[in-house]
Amino acid sequence: MTQEEWPARLARTMATEVRRFRQVRGMSAQQLADRCAELGMPIARSVLANFESGRRPTLSVAELLVIAQALRVPPASLVFPVGYQERVEALPGRKIDTFQATQWFAGEGPEHTHPEAWRATEEERELFRNAPVGADLVREHERLVRALVSHQLRADEKIKRAAQLDHDFDSELRGALLQVADAMTDTTYRTAEEVEEIRAAIRAMGMEPPGLPYYLAPYFKEKIEPPPTAEELLAMADASTDPEPPKEAD
Repeated sequence: MTQEEWPARLARTMATEVRRFRQVRGMSAQQLADRCAELGMPIARSVLANFESGRRPTLSVAELLVIAQALRVPPASLVFPVGYQERVEALPGRKIDTFQATQWFAGEGPEHTHPEAWRATEEERELFRNAPVGADLVREHERLVRALVSHQLRADEKIKRAAQLDHDFDSELRGALLQVADAMTDTTYRTAEEVEEIRAAIRAMGMEPPGLPYYLAPYFKEKIEPPPTAEELLAMADASTDPEPPKEAD
């Protein structure tokens, strides 16, 4: 088993998965080729057939992405068949659990940025942790934003329930609800501070953080632009379809 043989073994795995999902979708090779063309990258039926049969030993990254979209599956599922193979050769001569290989491929957390995390030295782990990879930071950013929205909704719900109670007969319950609402509001602002910290970390790495929903603007110092109005959207659509004015003759 040589390192030179590994690309061919990897390609055979990918070919098996392309065929598997094509058949699951009930598509012929020609239909898959047509769908790839619709997505903007024509791939001839003969190319797909030759790849599935092993006569074509490679698949480019661009082809992998388009074929995966045409089959409506994640690209990683064509490389690392979770559920169909217990272990895969993620690197030459290195077989690991297929799901762990997928996590490594997607960079899902610091312990999954090495195909053999259990063998990685602390130096290797540190190199992976400090790599300027945006996915980890953005993933954490999105988690915090979802938590912030959840805290905000829970606080609003308690305030609404308190407002519906009788001030005289339910004063104790009303006070308890408002107390919980105050605690959730405090948690919301603390979470917003965490979001601001991670947005600063993203910018410090030379990247641009994701946009924030306009309804969260009260919790942040930075300016959050409101979404375009219906009239503005229509105006933009009209502008994009207007024909260019004829050029004046010299």
